[in-house]
Amino acid sequence: MDFISSKGSHKSYESIYDFLTETGKQLPQDQAFFMFDLADILWKTQLWNEKLPNVAPYYAVKANADPVLMKLFVLLGYGFDCSTEGEIRLALKSGADPRKIIFAHTIKTHKALKYASSVSVNFMTFDTKEELLKIHKDFPTARLVLRLKAESTQEFYNLSKKFGCELSEAEDLLLHAKNLNLNVVGVSFHVGALIECSEIYTSAIEKSRQVFDTAQKLGFKFTIIDIGAGFFGSIEKEQVFHKVSHDIKRSLEENFPNGDVEFIAEPGCYCVASAVSLTTSILGKKSVDSNGTNQISREYFVNDSYYGSFFEHHDLYDVKPVPVLNPSELKERRKYKSKIWGQTCCSEDVAKEECVLPDMEEGEFIQWLNMGAYARGVASNFTIVPYPVHKHVFIQNPKLKLNNIPNLSEVMEYISQVSVLIKQNGEEDI
Repeated sequence: MDFISSKGSHKSYESIYDFLTETGKQLPQDQAFFMFDLADILWKTQLWNEKLPNVAPYYAVKANADPVLMKLFVLLGYGFDCSTEGEIRLALKSGADPRKIIFAHTIKTHKALKYASSVSVNFMTFDTKEELLKIHKDFPTARLVLRLKAESTQEFYNLSKKFGCELSEAEDLLLHAKNLNLNVVGVSFHVGALIECSEIYTSAIEKSRQVFDTAQKLGFKFTIIDIGAGFFGSIEKEQVFHKVSHDIKRSLEENFPNGDVEFIAEPGCYCVASAVSLTTSILGKKSVDSNGTNQISREYFVNDSYYGSFFEHHDLYDVKPVPVLNPSELKERRKYKSKIWGQTCCSEDVAKEECVLPDMEEGEFIQWLNMGAYARGVASNFTIVPYPVHKHVFIQNPKLKLNNIPNLSEVMEYISQVSVLIKQNGEEDI
């Protein structure tokens, strides 16, 4: 862990509390900021390699397109899941190998297909005959994977409502591809997001095996299965990943035992959720007389909003507010049921409907954990609220084994150039 401090010329911090308070005080009052912990990215990489060693991660760019993260994922050997021409351009600008990019949207524009062809991004998905005709016209040498619907037990982020073909449609689509002389090389599926039930994955893997067998009868040689994503990325749900990954690994081994199939996945939230926190400043406070029907005693207004980082359903990602106070202040202050408002003029702009916080004041800070996935990507600047700025750190992590990190020398050299060191994980300080 001393490697970064010996390489970097930046100052270091003794705790997360020190970094957050100093950084927050240096910024204007209306400016929130994201803290990116690059050590957490390394930890998630280590954990993935331990639990799913035979599944190559293709990072889902849509989850968080921060340029520093993108470059780090390149150095760590990740592939990239891109859904648009713009994401492909960003991945290539970050140094990605075009052979390790999957154009994973099943409906692509003619312009995007022609661009992908021009930069040799030839790996992509489809789920309709119409898309096959489009690909045949614009990129006939592409390597294709057929996207299957995956059963979902949840209403949130059920991607099969929009993407994928039924198992019963697969043979007809493959025949159509064969008649067009297109190169179909495998199967993909995506079970949705924030999945706790591993049976959804194993069922989709079993369906993929059936499609592999059908393809072989039709004369195709399938070599790839893309298991998509859907993994939690918060610290609180890490045990869920342990269970789900174990069952995925076993199912892949049972259904594809010969070692002649390449396994890939498209993790996004998993990679970045816990690595990023948001720090907001309290702009104002309202003390409320609580009674039998209103248990809220404090209302706070912070410098971000529902239209900014607090996107719809953000609570599902285990986002939680933590007061940025030193231990003595935290012990001394009385706690109240509180509500946290965003700073826009909209009455629906609520960051947290109810939580328990110590009594806080204007100018103090609240840190929001598990904010790495989608918070920036879906944000708008409604009422011209500034977007949070990005700050990159490396927080010492006792679970991290650097000798398990691929391309370690280049990775740590890069991290030392773009981040500051926080010497201890200061959760007890906040």
